[in-house]
Amino acid sequence: MVPPTTGPGPEAAVRRGQPGGKLTRREREVALLVARGLTNRQIASELTISERTVTTHVDRILRKLGVTSRSRIAAWAVWQLLSEESPA
Repeated sequence: MVPPTTGPGPEAAVRRGQPGGKLTRREREVALLVARGLTNRQIASELTISERTVTTHVDRILRKLGVTSRSRIAAWAVWQLLSEESPA
């Protein structure tokens, strides 16, 4: 089995209409803040939630996207934003 970090990039998941579509609104917000380079503590402050809640969101995002790093979350978030801005 190919490890998620060496498999297809985030654009493949977006093209297939999965798994990012399964993220909740809050998880998408957290993913975008991860993409901005914020720490869990900074994200918690920005969203006025606990740092533990941010950790839970990040863990769920990692699992749902099938990735193992914050940089992959960031790549997915950037790709998602670019896909939303692109004309259909």
